[in-house]
Amino acid sequence: MSKHSPKPFLDPHTLNLLDFSSIRRALQERCFSEAGRQALEDQTISTDSVEVEERKAEAVAFRRMLESGKPFPDLDFPDIRSLEPKLFKRGVLFELEELFALGRFIVSGRRLAKAVEASAEELLLPLAAAMPDAKALSKEIFSIVDREGNLRENHIPVLKEIRSRIRTLEREVDKTARTYLHDPTYQSLWQANQPAEKNGRIVLPIKSNFKGRIPGIVHDVSASGSTVYLEPAEIVAKNNAIVEEQNRYRREVHRILRELSTKVVAQSAEIQDLFESVARLDTLQARARFAIHHRCAPTVLSDRVLKLYEARHPLLGQICVPISVILGGEYRVLIVTGPNTGGKTVTLKTIGLLAAMNQFGMEIPAREDSTLPVFDTILADIGDEQSIEQSLSTFSAHIVNISRIIRSSTSASLVLFDELGAGTDPEEGVAIAMGLLDHFIEKGCLCMATTHHGILKNYGYSREGVENAAMEFDVQNLRPTFRIILGVPGESHALEIARRTGIPGEILESAGQYLREERGDVAELINRLSERQRKLLVTEEQQQSREAELREKTRRTDLKELHLRQKELELREQGIAELKRFLKDSRSRFEGLVAELQSAGDRQERKQAGAFLNELAEHVQKQEQALEEERAELYQAPQLGLQLGAEVLIRGTGKRGILVKRAKGDRWIVVTDTLRGTFPAGDLQPLERDTKDAGADEPLLSVSEELQSPPPAFQIDLRGLRLEDALKQVELQIDRALVSGMSEFSIVHGMGEGILQRGIHEYLKHSSHVKEYFFSTPEQGGFGRTVVRL
Repeated sequence: MSKHSPKPFLDPHTLNLLDFSSIRRALQERCFSEAGRQALEDQTISTDSVEVEERKAEAVAFRRMLESGKPFPDLDFPDIRSLEPKLFKRGVLFELEELFALGRFIVSGRRLAKAVEASAEELLLPLAAAMPDAKALSKEIFSIVDREGNLRENHIPVLKEIRSRIRTLEREVDKTARTYLHDPTYQSLWQANQPAEKNGRIVLPIKSNFKGRIPGIVHDVSASGSTVYLEPAEIVAKNNAIVEEQNRYRREVHRILRELSTKVVAQSAEIQDLFESVARLDTLQARARFAIHHRCAPTVLSDRVLKLYEARHPLLGQICVPISVILGGEYRVLIVTGPNTGGKTVTLKTIGLLAAMNQFGMEIPAREDSTLPVFDTILADIGDEQSIEQSLSTFSAHIVNISRIIRSSTSASLVLFDELGAGTDPEEGVAIAMGLLDHFIEKGCLCMATTHHGILKNYGYSREGVENAAMEFDVQNLRPTFRIILGVPGESHALEIARRTGIPGEILESAGQYLREERGDVAELINRLSERQRKLLVTEEQQQSREAELREKTRRTDLKELHLRQKELELREQGIAELKRFLKDSRSRFEGLVAELQSAGDRQERKQAGAFLNELAEHVQKQEQALEEERAELYQAPQLGLQLGAEVLIRGTGKRGILVKRAKGDRWIVVTDTLRGTFPAGDLQPLERDTKDAGADEPLLSVSEELQSPPPAFQIDLRGLRLEDALKQVELQIDRALVSGMSEFSIVHGMGEGILQRGIHEYLKHSSHVKEYFFSTPEQGGFGRTVVRL
C-alpha cells in the first residue's frame, strides 16, 4: 500500500461520517498557541507513507520527552494573528499591545526550543535548531514594555521628564482651582466644592446666574441649565501647557513605537519562521499529550494488511470495548454479521477513524503490534443518509454514495459499508451487495461490510478472497459482547432480542415456525459450521489454559531442582570449610614437628611431610575454585520464581521477605517483618508457596491493617512539602490505592522550580506498580498536576 503514488486525500464526506473533526478539535484543545491550532486546522491527512512515518516518529519522540520526567516550561503564546499580515508592510506601526504579544511569543518560543534541546531527542533537535533566535528583538521590546504590558516610562528619560512636567502642571492647576473654590469671596458662586473635568481640562462648577463674575471660557452647561462649567482665565494657560505636554508625550511614544516597528519588519522573515517552528512543535506536543491521555501506541507500517489488536474508539471513553480485527492477506473482503446494537457500526467507524488518525501522524489507541497500510483514501457508506431536500429515499441515498465510492476507490483504498444491501427488496439488495463485493475483490482494495442478509454468509464461505466474521452474542444473558470472531458468520438473534423486549410468546413461536420453513440446507450447514468453529475456539482456549498449567508445573520442577543444587552447594561449602580447618590445624602441628625433625637431622622425612601438606592445600584450593564456578553458573541462571509478590529467603541473613518492587539492574526491593532493602537477585532464594493452607485465589502479598485505613484519596496535594516527605506520601498513596482497587489518582505538585515535579516523576518512572503517568489538561492544572494510572 505504501508504494503507490501519493494523491490528495479527497473524501471529506467519509471524514465527516467518521467524526474526524472531533479528533482534530481534541488536538487543538491541547495546543498552547493559536499558531499550533491553525496549523492543525490546515494539515491534511497524508497519503505519503514517508511523511506519515516521519510525523508519527516526531510525535513519539515528543511523547518520550514529556514522559522523561524532565520539567516542561510554562508557555505563554498569545494570539498574534492580527500582527502577521503587517509583518511585511514597510512603514507599518505596531500597537503597544501587539509588540507586547510578540515579545511574549518570542520568549515562550525560546523556552520551548530549550526544553526540546534538553531532551536530546534526535528527531526533535533539528526542529529546535531551526527556530530563529529572536532574543535580541524580545529584549528590545521588553526594554520599553514591562511584563504587564505597560510602557516603561520610568526607563525612558524623555518620557519620564514629560510625565514629571505634566504632574507638576496638574498639581498647579488643581491648587489654583481649589484656591478659587475655597476663597470666601467666591464661595457663594459655586454649585459644588470640587473641580470637574471637561474635554480633558480642569473646570469649575459655577452657578449659571454668576457666570459673568469670573472671566474665563465656558466648556459645558448642565442638563438643567443651573450649572455652568467654567475654565477661569488663570487656569487656561496651565491647562494649555498640560495639553501641549500630553501631545509631546504621544509624539515621543509614537516615535519609539515607529523605531521598534521598523526593527520588527526588518526581521519579518525570521519572525515568520519562528511562528512556523512554534506551530510545528506545538502540533507535535498536542499529538503526544493526546497519545498519553488515550494510552495510544504507534502502528507498524504494513504493505497490504490491516491488523488492529485491542483497538478502542477514542471518542467513546471508558465505555469502549476493545476490538481486534484482521483485514488483508489471504482475503481482501471481510463480511461482518451479528445482532443489532452488537457493535458492527462502531467497529467500522473505529477502523476508519484509526486509519485516518494514523495517516494524520498520530499514535492510535491500540496494541503496539497493530499494523496499518497507508491508504490513498478511505471511503465509507455508514448510517441512514435519507435526504428530504434532494427527494432521496434511504436506499437511493446509499446508492448515490456507493456510486461515488466506486468511482473514487483504487487498489490502495479502504472501503467500509454498513448494512450493505439494506433498504430495498432483500433478494435484489443481496444481489447488488454480491456484485459490489465482486467488483472490489477484482479491484484489490481492502473492504469491510456489515450485513444481516443470511445469503451473504454463504457468499463469504464460497467466494475466494472473502472471509466471514461475527459479532459475538451472549445467548445466555441475551446481550452482545462486542467481540469480533473471525471465520464465523454471526446471527441476528432477532427472536431472542424480541423475547427479551416483551413481544408475546405466541407471536415469536409463529415467527420461529416461518423461519424454520424458510431456511434451507445451506443455512443449516452454515449453522453447523459456525457451531463447530465456536467449539474449536473453546477447545483452543482450553488448550492454552492447559499449556499455561504445564508451564507452571515445569517452573515448579525447575525451582525444586534449583533448591536441591543450592542445598548441595551448601553441604559442599561445609565440607570444604572443615577441610580448611583441618589443614590449618595440621600446619600448626607440622611446624612443631619440623622443629623436632631439624634437631634429629632427618631431612627426607621433613620433605615428604611438607609435600603432603602442600598437596592437601592444593586439593582444597581446587575444590574451592570448582565450588565458586558452580555457584556462579547457578546464580547466572534465570532466577526462577522471582516475581512481584513472591516469597524469598535472603541469603546471609536467613530472613524471609516479600518481593515488592524490581529495582535497577538485577536487583529487587524486599520487605521483611523488620526491614525494607534492596538486594541482588543472586542473594534471594525463591521459596515455594504452601498451597495446602492457601486458597488458589489467595494473594501472595498480604496487606497490613496500617495500609487498609484510611482509604486513598482521589487527589493528593504535595505543594509545600520537602521532596523526601512528598515521596513518602506518594508511596503510601500507591499502597493504599492498590489495596482498595483504585486504578487512577492525581498528584498536585505545582510548577515552581520543578524540583518536586521532577522527583515525583522520577519515582513514578521506576515504580513497577505505575502503568503510566502524564500531565493534566491545561484547564485541570496542566504541568502543575500529574495523573497516575496503576
